[in-house]
Amino acid sequence: MAAKPSLGHMMSDLIRSQAHVQQPTKQQQASSQVHDLYKRGLRNIRGDRNMHPDRKRVEIAELYATTRAALDKLRTEQTQQDQTDMAKLERKMWGYDDVRATAIDKAAVDHTIRDAQDRAAKLTKPEQAAQALARAEQAGDHILARAIGKRAHDQDWGDVLHDYLSTRPRTADDYQQAGTIWHRNNSTQARMQHHMQYVVHKPDELRGTSDGDIEAMADPQESAA
Repeated sequence: MAAKPSLGHMMSDLIRSQAHVQQPTKQQQASSQVHDLYKRGLRNIRGDRNMHPDRKRVEIAELYATTRAALDKLRTEQTQQDQTDMAKLERKMWGYDDVRATAIDKAAVDHTIRDAQDRAAKLTKPEQAAQALARAEQAGDHILARAIGKRAHDQDWGDVLHDYLSTRPRTADDYQQAGTIWHRNNSTQARMQHHMQYVVHKPDELRGTSDGDIEAMADPQESAA
């Protein structure tokens, strides 16, 4: 019997029957531009017949160091953006801010939320959860349905999760976005591909030279200081 795919694997496709095209992030687009500029810069330096070889090596060191710093900055920005976006998405999908904001009696709502979460936590099988979700949907109990959807997410009950999301297109879209972020940071292949977007390969002219020595070549005054 084939192993059941984990929720993490499902999150790259997310809503079964829907293809999700992953658009590059702002940082990924910027990294591609930086790589293009780096390649163009190398071609220009190497193609300058009037430049002394020693000077070429220094300019290549400057170009490499600048590119490396730019890509490091973009990678840090992407990590921070992913963390911020994931926190916002999880709050939108599973939080109850929208319910509290429209309720006069916040204490009563909080009690209802806690009760729903307690009831959902007692569900131990996907069949139970599917039945409980159906009853909650029929009764119009959106708070309980959300708690069951979260329970299905946590327990990797794909069918129940799909049923919950299938009638909530906005939440399904949020889930797709969260899945893209999760996949980028947790799938081995995607993580490697993502990492390579922010790596600059050392040119042949600097092969065998440490990054510290390259930094010194690129900015000797800063190194001396």
